[in-house]
Amino acid sequence: MSTGKKYPEIIPGQKPFTSLVVKIVLFILGRGFQSIAARDEEVKREVESWEESFSILFEVLPSGPYLYLQKQNGRLRTLGLVRNEADLVISFKTLGAAFLIFTGQMGTPQGYAEHRMSVQGDLARAMSLIRCLNLVEFYLFPGFIARGILKRLPPMTMRRFALRMHVYFLGIPFGI
Repeated sequence: MSTGKKYPEIIPGQKPFTSLVVKIVLFILGRGFQSIAARDEEVKREVESWEESFSILFEVLPSGPYLYLQKQNGRLRTLGLVRNEADLVISFKTLGAAFLIFTGQMGTPQGYAEHRMSVQGDLARAMSLIRCLNLVEFYLFPGFIARGILKRLPPMTMRRFALRMHVYFLGIPFGI
């Protein structure tokens, strides 16, 4: 009987800084999305077309972080950085892919084209979500970053500038 060596399972290295940045960006994205969906007419119209209790999960594979959003009482709500069953799941294949997309180094269309992310659920709802996300990115990112990740920027009006300031100073910190 041979006493063969047992090889331990290879565990990938941890990336605490990258994971922390992605968690922070997911928190900001959730709060910003909630605030913008209540005030921007285009995003509000898209969210109104979704059925009540429609849920969205952003997940970074294999084990998080996560962001869970749900439409409740006609409004989009951020329900935390938790994993739940959802109607629409946006999965980022690696933490590195999520980091590139969430920090504005790569646009969502390029990330999807390079198979860094996948979508599970109703395609029509996914397209509606992408239209909303483009506007949310427009409000959250400064212009010089947004120009690099969005195909077309909407015109910056005084109303949109005021909404951007509202999101920065009230929406993200307090969720309103």
